[in-house]
Amino acid sequence: MLSGPLQFRILGVVEARTGAESVQLSGKQRSLLAVLLLQANCAVTNSLLMDALWGRPLPVAPETRVRTLVFELRRSLARHEFHSIETKPSSYAIRIEDCQLDLAVFLARVRKAREAVISGTPSVALAAYDEALALWHGTALTGASGPYAEAESARLEELRLTVMEERIGTLLQLGRPAEVVTDLNRLVLLHPLREGLHAQLMTALYRCGRRTEALDLFRSLRSRLVQELGMEPLPELRDLQQQMLSSVPVSNLPQRERLTGLAQSRRG
Repeated sequence: MLSGPLQFRILGVVEARTGAESVQLSGKQRSLLAVLLLQANCAVTNSLLMDALWGRPLPVAPETRVRTLVFELRRSLARHEFHSIETKPSSYAIRIEDCQLDLAVFLARVRKAREAVISGTPSVALAAYDEALALWHGTALTGASGPYAEAESARLEELRLTVMEERIGTLLQLGRPAEVVTDLNRLVLLHPLREGLHAQLMTALYRCGRRTEALDLFRSLRSRLVQELGMEPLPELRDLQQQMLSSVPVSNLPQRERLTGLAQSRRG
């Protein structure tokens, strides 16, 4: 049975909160909590927990260490009337409602945004994207350590960036290019080989009457791709450049999913 109003956050610092109060947790307790929350309502085996928390080689008596960590985490959460970490044969599970975990809420709002895009209501999609991204408060899984947390942090950060791209695409669809130029400039600096972001920034600049900057951006990207990867930009980006050289209206962006998928597949 679920108990207490405790809320769990992993889209930033890993923590359990009740109102404005954060539960006091050690570093390893945060790491354990992160693994359990990422597998919420599912049994997590001792073997997975040991590998997730320490990797190889394992420390001395890893099963005992896991039991001790679970005991300590339970005790910390019990002070706030949370008693929903279950022990199963050779495994543990944390039982929570979706509304208690920021990641679950984030994913639900992203689904709502994507459904709104499909149904042709971009203003509804934009509001849902904004609500989803507002749940982030730093780098995912901050404070958790171990190989599992590192891999999951990278996965969640990639998901966050994808959603940011989708939000920007929605703003462009709504005819608001000037609002995205600053954010896109920052994102392009952080991800200098991500062609989807470059396509969005080129389009935003072009629609703001800044064609020269848009074409300079393409040339800069092409130079970097050739020098660092020995590859030309994707055909969709080259087509976008040609539209801009011809001074024709750029009505539609290359599909972000295609740009991202092709770029990832050809670079491994």
